[in-house]
Amino acid sequence: MSGLIIAQFVRVIGLFGQYMAPLVLLLAALLSFMERRRRRHLLKTSRTVEGAAALRGMGWQDFERLMHAWFEEKGYTVVATPAGADGGIDLILKRHGETFLVQCKQWRATRIGVSVVRELYGVMVARGATGGFVMGIGEFTEAAREFAAGRNLELVDASRVVSRNSATGQAQRSAPTVSEQATPTCPRCSAHMVRRIARKGANAGNAFYGCSRFPNCRATENLGGQ
Repeated sequence: MSGLIIAQFVRVIGLFGQYMAPLVLLLAALLSFMERRRRRHLLKTSRTVEGAAALRGMGWQDFERLMHAWFEEKGYTVVATPAGADGGIDLILKRHGETFLVQCKQWRATRIGVSVVRELYGVMVARGATGGFVMGIGEFTEAAREFAAGRNLELVDASRVVSRNSATGQAQRSAPTVSEQATPTCPRCSAHMVRRIARKGANAGNAFYGCSRFPNCRATENLGGQ
């Protein structure tokens, strides 16, 4: 009798799972669609005069959603990290086989200092990311800008990137994004090279050029062209 009961129980669970699994997947897809739509709506409304001025009044979650939508618009595949367990990283970007890390700092009263930039750079080195972005409201300190220079880090004032002109590319940015900076051509296969961060060895933490076809092509150059 116990064997029959167990067999019947397994059949019921199997029948239940047969219909519940597609339902769970459908629900997850619906929630993802609704979240994406919410992000796009935030980006659209922020491109009004009132919306740009209201950035400082946003909650941190909506601020991250806004940055998420902006990077998606720029052609990145974006993954938001779980709240409270991100190691200082809020968004992970993927494009052309490259990884970029993003910190979102919605600080209203103080300027964003060098400690934030150092933290992001440390995680970049540990994960072997190509570059990183610090998205903030307001100004960055001079020390923060000096540290970011030459390290594949871009410090971005969020009030500029969500301006109405940024949707058509008319707004001027203080510097090109990391992935848009001029890079040399691979000496072996003629593909374009990308800036990367060394993870191991004597050069750990230093930037260099690596072939975009890695691992099929392992050609490298230092920033001096050798």
